[in-house]
Amino acid sequence: MKKILVILIGLPLALLIACEDKGVTSERLAGNEETLPTELKGLKVYNVSIGGGGYVKVAILNNKPISTTYQVGKYSESTVIVDKTGEEKIIHVESIISENDSIIVIKKATTK
Repeated sequence: MKKILVILIGLPLALLIACEDKGVTSERLAGNEETLPTELKGLKVYNVSIGGGGYVKVAILNNKPISTTYQVGKYSESTVIVDKTGEEKIIHVESIISENDSIIVIKKATTK
């Protein structure tokens, strides 16, 4: 009985907390963490609420967005922005196949 009562009270409370107004932003990574490798110093990661419990995660490095991640149904979809030559190239990512400290192997999402 106590478990049911906790679930009945806790679930609506958790849903109310999770449903932030659109545009509410929280910083997840400030870029000055001591454990970040030198290449990632300055990396900032934000969660931006889109309302209804949904959010977009945005990564920014050197004052430029480098990736976004958001929910599509029950899956997460990411977009990686590459700017090596001064021209931005956007790569839509379906999944990360493998990664280590310097290489990420991805499966590109099919273009729409």
